[in-house]
Amino acid sequence: MRKKNLFIFFIILGFIFILASSSFPKSSFAAGNGNTGDGLSASEIKSLKLFSRVYTLIKNNYIKKETTKKLIYGAVDGMVLTLDPHTYFLTPGEFTEMKSQTSGEFVGLGIKISSKNHYITIISPIDGTPAQKAGIKAGDVILKIGKIPTLNMNVMKAVNLLRGKAGTTATLTIERTGVKAPFVLTIRREKILLKSISYMTLPHHLAYIRISSFQEHTNDQLISALNALKEKEKGIKGLILDLRNNPGGLLNQAVAVSSDFIKKGIIVYTKGRIKDQDVNYYALNKHLQPDYPIVVIVNAGTASAAEITSGSLQAHKRAVVVGTKTFGKGSVQTVYTLPGGAGMGLTTAFYFLPNGVSIQDTGVTPNFIIHSSKDFVMVKSLPYLREINLKHHFSNPGTAPAAKASASKTFDVYFKKDTQFRFAYELLRSWDFFGAAGSDGK
Repeated sequence: MRKKNLFIFFIILGFIFILASSSFPKSSFAAGNGNTGDGLSASEIKSLKLFSRVYTLIKNNYIKKETTKKLIYGAVDGMVLTLDPHTYFLTPGEFTEMKSQTSGEFVGLGIKISSKNHYITIISPIDGTPAQKAGIKAGDVILKIGKIPTLNMNVMKAVNLLRGKAGTTATLTIERTGVKAPFVLTIRREKILLKSISYMTLPHHLAYIRISSFQEHTNDQLISALNALKEKEKGIKGLILDLRNNPGGLLNQAVAVSSDFIKKGIIVYTKGRIKDQDVNYYALNKHLQPDYPIVVIVNAGTASAAEITSGSLQAHKRAVVVGTKTFGKGSVQTVYTLPGGAGMGLTTAFYFLPNGVSIQDTGVTPNFIIHSSKDFVMVKSLPYLREINLKHHFSNPGTAPAAKASASKTFDVYFKKDTQFRFAYELLRSWDFFGAAGSDGK
């Protein structure tokens, strides 16, 4: 079940989705080489005969009678496992679960989980949810859900146990670094509305907006937040855009958010194996904001669609990026609905920033590398993974090297307070003095 744990983790951390309205094209089944309709080759027919023979042997001679669905799903799982870490197959129940994450509404505790060292581990509590209010922290290990131990439990089973009807409770036995003995928390399940935007005003007519993920209505929420901030402050003179620990999400929302600040030109483009996968995404010119300075904060948990947003704003010289190098996921998954309600996310293309750079396995390099005490704590309790650490990950397909940070701009310090936020704020305050990297938005 190790593969299941990995793909659920990467649904949470680092996916760019392009939602496909139909199932696989017919030619995908009929093609001999994947892009023609001339039938199967002799070697492919031989391999399919092998599969058919194994299936028949199991079906007729295995000691226990197994359903066809279980055997086929298992075979598909095994096939997908040989591909890159972001291609995945989902059963009907799992596919429904994934869609609820991107639509932004479900009933549960409000935690993002993975499997680490054979136990269910908290990636992070979601802002404003019952889990956060109960004191759940990133890095907490769930030893038991109710009376059921989580040792060797797959993530999907854990999700099913944690979910339930609104108003019911879940009892978790928690192990936490720095706490001598495990302890128990009882948390009431609630309807979770995943608001991806939070914001506040700052002194000197500056504003702060955090985007926690890119969901179906993220840009609508962003425009509402910007309008509220402008009305309250009688205009914004600078913006901090916080994309730390943003796992990504929908590509169209990353394009829309970037377009709010970029006047014209390419936001991102994709290149795939077939012509149809080569697409340019241009600035939408719908909700263009005034040309005030922007500082984007990122870290190793900034992935996928969040990397497109930060990288595109940086490439257009519309914003200065502050923090630590991002996750480094530069591939696109097209989501297909399969027969019977199952689903599949298939890696179909790499994406490239407007300057022709791919961030695949390299990430976005900030203009100013600033470490945070929060990063330091996270490293001790739940080490960040990056794309380059993953089995079967793709190497960078681009020819243009990623920008290197100047050594003079590296501040290798850790403070108890949010160093990255403080640096971003001070940078905005002194923007005119620094000239801020030619941020002209053109």
